[in-house]
Amino acid sequence: MKKVIVTGATGFIGKFLVRELVKQNIETIVVVRKDTKNLNNITSLPVRIVPCNIENLHILPQLVLDRDIDTVFHIAWQGVSDADALSQAVQMQNLQSTLDLIDAMQEMGIETFIGAGSIHEAEALIEMAEDKVITNLGYMYKASKTAAHWMAKAKAGSYGIRFFWPLINTYGEEERSSRLVSTIIYKIFKGISPDLSLGNQYYDFVHVMDVAKALCLIADKGVDGRNYVIGSGNAKPLKEFLITVGEITNRLNGNTRVPLGFGKITNHVVFLPKETFDVTPLKRDTEFEPAISFEEGIERTARWIMQNLLH
Repeated sequence: MKKVIVTGATGFIGKFLVRELVKQNIETIVVVRKDTKNLNNITSLPVRIVPCNIENLHILPQLVLDRDIDTVFHIAWQGVSDADALSQAVQMQNLQSTLDLIDAMQEMGIETFIGAGSIHEAEALIEMAEDKVITNLGYMYKASKTAAHWMAKAKAGSYGIRFFWPLINTYGEEERSSRLVSTIIYKIFKGISPDLSLGNQYYDFVHVMDVAKALCLIADKGVDGRNYVIGSGNAKPLKEFLITVGEITNRLNGNTRVPLGFGKITNHVVFLPKETFDVTPLKRDTEFEPAISFEEGIERTARWIMQNLLH
């Protein structure tokens, strides 16, 4: 890679990715919302900033006149959690914008597309195949991610664009959304026992800094169209991960004993086979190895939450 575009550059994964690209001396053009309040995350970096809302990605060829860009990292996605994750309109726009971006890449002569998939896609495929009623509107997010993955892969292939949509389940410092790990840490600091499932389902987590490195490796060394999973390579029952989260957070909170509420959630629990988290193709093709252990990553995340979100 020599010159890239990153959408969603001020978001959780996006800002770590931009830092990694700059560290590797890759010329980086960042596409951000016109009204974003998070520019302080990237203004100190040697990047070119292009304001463009997600619904306007189709005009990117007019906003960026460069025709020597080799890769697009499409990280922008509105409604990963909270109310927008349940919104049909928001998620349909995400889907359309992804397809518009593929068209823009074809016009600009960009050869490689890297998206950010979610392990929720794998969960959705299993649950939707069951003979039962679905009432969880969180499937607006899950289904749109899946549709964007499949439709963009077909469109990119028809244009001869290298396509990657690795499945990711990340965590780390500087995350402000209400996803699982951050929510558990925050509640323990507040003295609230978080409601959880029994935690018997297989899971894996990978620190956001390692995700950024893996995305760059995939862009450079990935085999076109291969369905990579970015993970630690140490999938195990979710409960084992969360016990570690509880122990570290309670210790940092002055050795409190806030319990984890295992078994209080009984619905929307999906059991994925362990092979869902197989990182063998990623390691074989790119030689990726995570540098940050789960214990170190949780301590870093908890300390950041303690310093930034508790006041």
